[in-house]
Amino acid sequence: MQTDVSMDRDKTPFFDWVARTDDFVVNERWRRWKELMEAGLPYRCELLLKSHHNSAYYGEFAVSSNPETGDSFARACFSGNSFHRASNHLSDGYANYTLIYLLSGRGAIQRGSYFTPMNPGGLYLVDLAQTITHDLVHESRSLLCRIPREKLEGFRSGPKDNCPLTIDGSSGPGLLLRNYLLLFPQAKQRCTFASSSFLFNPIAELIIACIQESRGNLQAESETPSRLKSIFQQACRLIQKHCCDSDLSAPQLAASLDISTSYLHRALRFHNTSYINLVRRARVEAASAQLLAAGKNASILQVAFNCGFNGTSQFSRAFKEELGLSASEFVKRSFVKRERTLALEN
Repeated sequence: MQTDVSMDRDKTPFFDWVARTDDFVVNERWRRWKELMEAGLPYRCELLLKSHHNSAYYGEFAVSSNPETGDSFARACFSGNSFHRASNHLSDGYANYTLIYLLSGRGAIQRGSYFTPMNPGGLYLVDLAQTITHDLVHESRSLLCRIPREKLEGFRSGPKDNCPLTIDGSSGPGLLLRNYLLLFPQAKQRCTFASSSFLFNPIAELIIACIQESRGNLQAESETPSRLKSIFQQACRLIQKHCCDSDLSAPQLAASLDISTSYLHRALRFHNTSYINLVRRARVEAASAQLLAAGKNASILQVAFNCGFNGTSQFSRAFKEELGLSASEFVKRSFVKRERTLALEN
């Protein structure tokens, strides 16, 4: 995802503090970056360089904050590193939350046995009063918000609330939150009539709305690898069974599994696939079986409708993408092979 959050040149700079590795000698970039960030962040932590990155590390961190309330907004870009806030770091007393909006790259957050994959476009709420580890790989770009604890404390009190929260940014308050974060720099810079507090407050309010929306799903949606694998396997079985139903949808499938739609998508992403890909594959497999059963005179249009496709154009495209040849070529080759087999047997 490429999102431009740069400011107009004739405006007052939005960020109060900017650091980037371009200012350092190449072979000293990681060492100086690590020292700068560990000293400059408002909490104690440890940064480790990912094994596949070298000394030519790239990093950028820009922050705009409201010293009166403790809120802040940051833009960050990293070549890839691991962040640790272990038990020995908690003595600093820092207890605020961080909201991570991952624009590009991938990663993972771990809190004890609780594992959360981080994907492009994802929103993640992390409690920094807890031990936490998160890894970023490739070139990871993100927007970060510091939320004072008192703004969220009354809403984060459930049995699973000491674990990172993945926010569904595809609809409802999560979508509003995502869009607000993208527009926030321009709004703060241009709205001369509004105080920083006035502009920062909606971020916490939207997070609270997201927490309340997800409350009923938290207990069932523990994101351990075994849980994600179980959901994936159940989803595959249901898709195989109902793939020919043209009304099959991701929300319908999620409801059958007693999980949210966002959790279903996360479980599928964890296995490097998607709902659309699984359904397409299952429908093409069902269609190929029907074509073989129907014989040489099979109606491709009828088979397409039988297997949940809305026409021959969509069916032909999906069939070729999955099997590498058209439906008519598949039928022709299958029956040529069958006739040769019969001839050999006779």
